Amino acid sequence: MKMNMQCKRIFALHTRKQNEAKKQKKIRQDLIQGMRKMKKLWSCLAAAVILAGGTAAVSATVYASESEENGISYDQVASEEEQVKPQEVGVEGMVPVYGTDVADGIYEIQVESSSSMFRVEHAELTVKDGEMTAVLTMGGTGYLKLYMGTREEAAESKEGYIEYVENEDGKHTYTVPVEALDLPIDCAAFSRNREKWYDRQILFQAESLPEEAVLVELPDYETLRQEEKERRIEAMRREKEEAEVEQEPDQEPETGAQAAVKPAFIEMEDGEYAIEVELSGGSGRTTVNSPAGLIVKDGFAWARVQWSSSNYDYMIVGGEKYFPVNEEGYSTFEIPILTFNEPMAVIADTTAMSTPHEVDYVLTFYGDRIMSRDETPQAAAQKVVYMVLVIVAVCVLVSFMNKRKRNRKR
Repeated sequence: MKMNMQCKRIFALHTRKQNEAKKQKKIRQDLIQGMRKMKKLWSCLAAAVILAGGTAAVSATVYASESEENGISYDQVASEEEQVKPQEVGVEGMVPVYGTDVADGIYEIQVESSSSMFRVEHAELTVKDGEMTAVLTMGGTGYLKLYMGTREEAAESKEGYIEYVENEDGKHTYTVPVEALDLPIDCAAFSRNREKWYDRQILFQAESLPEEAVLVELPDYETLRQEEKERRIEAMRREKEEAEVEQEPDQEPETGAQAAVKPAFIEMEDGEYAIEVELSGGSGRTTVNSPAGLIVKDGFAWARVQWSSSNYDYMIVGGEKYFPVNEEGYSTFEIPILTFNEPMAVIADTTAMSTPHEVDYVLTFYGDRIMSRDETPQAAAQKVVYMVLVIVAVCVLVSFMNKRKRNRKR
């Protein structure tokens, strides 16, 4: 009980600190925007004065305006427009794990990143006397240095930069301090090509360490991720419903076979069948069940696709978003079959790495391999199981009857 109360207090304090940090970050961003507008104004004035023959005076004025910016080179700070929308790292309910809560040692650890452009390929965590550092091996060589803070702080600072070290494979590695595990950490990265600082966040996953390395009890992350997934799906469903409600009054809502994405026509009676399907794309580790369910509605073909993972929270087919039809077990979707015997591009959003990612896949539904649901391997396997159960039951019954007869003879 005390542990739960302590965790709640730590989480509340951490949330409060995050909110304060966001406020400070917004103030700095507003300041940057104001400074940029001032620079544009000075440039316009400079052009006007130059035309009037006052080049020397303007040069001095512009230099003075730039020097007033507290020594910060805002030209090296990427604007909001230049940054890709960051992805959230971690899940709601995480509790920071500090160095004093981890046994001394060297461990491999998984690291989440807020940007696909800043991918940590491998990380090695060192814990000693309550202090933690990590060596990050990056998936690319696009960044020259890091700074543990925001992009504005990196541009303002004169020290604290972390230069890369090239390993034997030619990859860039950085040795960074780790404030805590399961805590989003600001990490600015300086782009080689653009010569600007970009905001990134990283999170070191405590659950990826050996069980004996973590000296405190961790939350049930599987439950937290499932709850987060359900919240995201519900929010997206509401957003989709609201968008449909906001359609023009004279425009009829599109549903079923009349939806924007029109399934392929198939000359079969309405009902449920099975169809062989092939999946390609992605990492190659995930599969879909084949045959998949084939649903014929009003002559149009729909597929019930079941993934080999429970981490998919939506699919996009023909620009339309579809949500799971089940709440537990492997992610299952009912999607339109747009074409038979040809590759059909789809997108599936996975939460397998905590941070949701859309992955491109290709599904091919074979129209010449349609069968009754009773003819599928799954149905055949079920029949075999039932037959085995019946045989076992008969054998048990016969054995019992024989034993009873022998007892009577005695």
